[in-house]
Amino acid sequence: MAMGDLDGDGDLDAFVANSLSQGNRIWLNDGSGNFTGGGPPLGSHNSRGVALDDLDADGDLDAFVANLNQPGRVWINDGSGVFSDHALPIGHASHGVALGDVDADGDVDAMFANYGQGNRLWLNDGSGQFTDSLQSLGSGRTRGVALGDLDGDGDPDAFVANRNEGNRVWRNDGSGNFANSLQSLGNHDSLGVRLGDLDGDGDLDAFVANRSQGNRVWVNDGSGNFADGSALGNHRSLGVSLGDVDGDGDLDAFVANALNQGNRLWLNDGSGAFSDSTQQIGTGKSAGVSLGDVDGDGDLDAFAANYGTNPIDRVNRAWINLDPSAPARAGATTSPSPVDTVDVLAWHGWSGASQRDDATSSSQTVNRWIDGMEETLLNRL
Repeated sequence: MAMGDLDGDGDLDAFVANSLSQGNRIWLNDGSGNFTGGGPPLGSHNSRGVALDDLDADGDLDAFVANLNQPGRVWINDGSGVFSDHALPIGHASHGVALGDVDADGDVDAMFANYGQGNRLWLNDGSGQFTDSLQSLGSGRTRGVALGDLDGDGDPDAFVANRNEGNRVWRNDGSGNFANSLQSLGNHDSLGVRLGDLDGDGDLDAFVANRSQGNRVWVNDGSGNFADGSALGNHRSLGVSLGDVDGDGDLDAFVANALNQGNRLWLNDGSGAFSDSTQQIGTGKSAGVSLGDVDGDGDLDAFAANYGTNPIDRVNRAWINLDPSAPARAGATTSPSPVDTVDVLAWHGWSGASQRDDATSSSQTVNRWIDGMEETLLNRL
């Protein structure tokens, strides 16, 4: 899943990529962290990831969706949150996508994370039309990808998270041609990765979400060479989002966990050393999470995309960051009452409705917890 201002009203909305041909969903924010359905489902695909950016250079956020064994989808926004579908000519076994200007032509390109075939780079012509660069990167065991300048040369490189083999760093030559750095980072069941300056030294490090193994912090020396920093937890982690959630000026990590283990918040001390906040945030199965200020109070909240066979597991949840000593919000309840029946699957999203006459209305239930987070359940009626 991914968050961004999709309808131009100045707050963060959510795009959730769904699997099993259910259609992707937009949730529109009213500015205070209350979300309602933003139109009918988008498409009918087995979607595994989404990234938001201005793909056609018209000033609003569009969506690039990675689909499994189906063509990827570019959803073009008209500026008001109404999207039109542009199918790519070929598909991949794609589990994620990352966006960035890899060829230095001023527009946003896309890299697919593929399983069963090499990762693929699609180049944008500036109008939202993409062509395959014909590069096949890796051995086909990738489940997550992130783009960023890892070696300090001014262009975006790629960090890919692989299943049961070393994660890889692919260096960009500045024109969109990628070469394997030959680093093999770990040997875990890695499903998601996010980049950020975790140790405060001015370069991009990597936080990798691993399944049923410790999540890993990979520390960059500034030239794109990574050292294993620490192992965090031992959960079935499927995704991670980075942001300063406690207001101390460094990047913390919100990790999405499955198997009813509860999502986890890992707090950074500023040097890249993380400690468990001891919060078990939720009890369902989360496949993806994004951090952002959804209620306009200046701090980072969390939107978790959930899945499962039970109705209570399938409800997406907005977690509000707040002072635990503050009074409860009006209408807050003490127990959840989820009724959403959408099975959400949005692998490693951070980081798109073709019509606005949604036949489905929505409501929200707010639950206040003693751990300092407040939960908003997105219930579809």
